[in-house]
Amino acid sequence: MINLQHFLLLLQVASIMSQGPCGDVLNACMKSTPAWQSCYEEKVIPCRSVRSGTGPIEGVFDFFKTDVDTDTDFEHVTEAGYALYLPPEALRRSTALRRPEDSTTMALTLFNSSLFRVDVDKNETILGGKVLSVKVGKLAVRDLSQPVRISFTHANETGGRCVYYEVLDDANGTGRWSTEGCVVSRTNTTFVCSCSHLSFFAVLVNTEVSIDPANALTLSYISYIGCGLSVFFTALTILMHLCLRKGRTDHSMAVHLNLTGALFFLHLFFLVSALWAGPGLGLGADWGGVACQALGLLLHYALLATFTWMAIESFHLYMLLVRVFNIYVAKYLLKLGLVGWGVPMVTVIACALNQTYGRFSLQMERNRGASTGTEAEVKADMCWIRRKDVSYITVTGYLGLVFLFGAVMLGVMVAKLRRMRTKSAVYQEHKRRLWRDCLTLLGMGCILGIPWGLAFVTYGPLSLPGLYLFTILNGLQGVFMFLWFLASTWQPCKDSSSEANDPSTQKMETSFNN
Repeated sequence: MINLQHFLLLLQVASIMSQGPCGDVLNACMKSTPAWQSCYEEKVIPCRSVRSGTGPIEGVFDFFKTDVDTDTDFEHVTEAGYALYLPPEALRRSTALRRPEDSTTMALTLFNSSLFRVDVDKNETILGGKVLSVKVGKLAVRDLSQPVRISFTHANETGGRCVYYEVLDDANGTGRWSTEGCVVSRTNTTFVCSCSHLSFFAVLVNTEVSIDPANALTLSYISYIGCGLSVFFTALTILMHLCLRKGRTDHSMAVHLNLTGALFFLHLFFLVSALWAGPGLGLGADWGGVACQALGLLLHYALLATFTWMAIESFHLYMLLVRVFNIYVAKYLLKLGLVGWGVPMVTVIACALNQTYGRFSLQMERNRGASTGTEAEVKADMCWIRRKDVSYITVTGYLGLVFLFGAVMLGVMVAKLRRMRTKSAVYQEHKRRLWRDCLTLLGMGCILGIPWGLAFVTYGPLSLPGLYLFTILNGLQGVFMFLWFLASTWQPCKDSSSEANDPSTQKMETSFNN
């Protein structure tokens, strides 16, 4: 005869066997209701910790379930390297029982973020594409005096917000990422989220370049000052050439002046675009929006024209140094002008037809302070391209080609300079002019667009130094062009009669000065 104890044991076993395996909970909840998150939290605790089938749970990176003592704190590190700390208060409040010797069940699930249909900012993404669910006991845990801490590992992200999933409508399963009750602190390798409740947690990171407020302000000043100086000196360069030119302008100087003009428009439109999109002008929304689209188009056109004329500078250097005896091209300057100004025009017209221009947030960092609870935001708005795919193709991709072409031509020039210097009869005398050759290479590197290659090191561990170098060198590029113009128009006296009689030296000096 079965006694009462055996009967209760059989009832408990029957109850457990009637519960589905944990591997089926997610699929069952997603089929039964659009708001599957609430269903999952309800069923993940009583489920059996045996997965159905032999494969992993679809949409889940990691799953862990165990019984925990409600009288002590709990720590666990997932297979993905995410660390969890639960204070005793959270464990006690998750169950109706209050005795110290009680235990309760805790379940951790690391979801694929694609399972959460939530709209996020266009410049933000879920860190690692992972969402961590923390569920303890059967009761909801909120308003903790001792926060739950979750550590999310990261690589090089500099900004981040701790968020949790908040259901807005159970009928259609819509929700949002909310920062309420959560603060974030950052180390070199982790974001530590401290939250006063249990839920589905994630970290939103910015996909754009994120910097702290002090450096953002410094870089803004450098940009405005550098661009202002470049506008002044490029305009001065063009005026000086118009006033001082004698007769017909040679091909090399004409190419330099077209690049100078493109730089003038680039820095001018950048200043106007940045100031126009700023908060201080207070223009009407409609007229200001149309004007911002126009400024974005003009800025894009000036940038593409600058890149194109840098590529033309590389091509012209190739004609001077490589095709020395076959340099004649019919209507050479006209054809270069059609390419230098026509190709960018066709590109921006195609972009304008697709409505790609408008107000664009260049960079942003949002962080909720642990001490004040306030959220600081750093961003730079400007009139620019709003679509990332268009920016990647017409700016990043085009710049990469121009930079590669310029780097190759700079290498050709270095090789020819070295060969001509070593073959010269006055080689020892040329050694003391090494500094002039170095300045020549620096000037040519600027004209060929080499400093723009720093744009490719503004990501990762060198992002902040790369941004400073990029901003300084390219912001002052108009000043460098003015100095190059002075060096090209000023003909210094020959150092010695032997140098003047050296034909290889005369040939190289003529090519470089041009």
